[in-house]
Amino acid sequence: MLFLRVGLCGGFTTFSTFSAETLALLEQGDVVLAVAYATLSCTLCVTAAFLGQLTCSLLNA
Repeated sequence: MLFLRVGLCGGFTTFSTFSAETLALLEQGDVVLAVAYATLSCTLCVTAAFLGQLTCSLLNA
């Protein structure tokens, strides 16, 4: 139940917010800012996940 409430629903609302903010920037005509926001958000999130996994691997070694 916790997974469904926090994990699944939380993931959808976070992604929905990200999508809505990016779309709002595009609708305002801030194309460069929207592309930068989307690119940096994805890059930083994947980098943070990688660093978290690396940290856990090092701590468990």
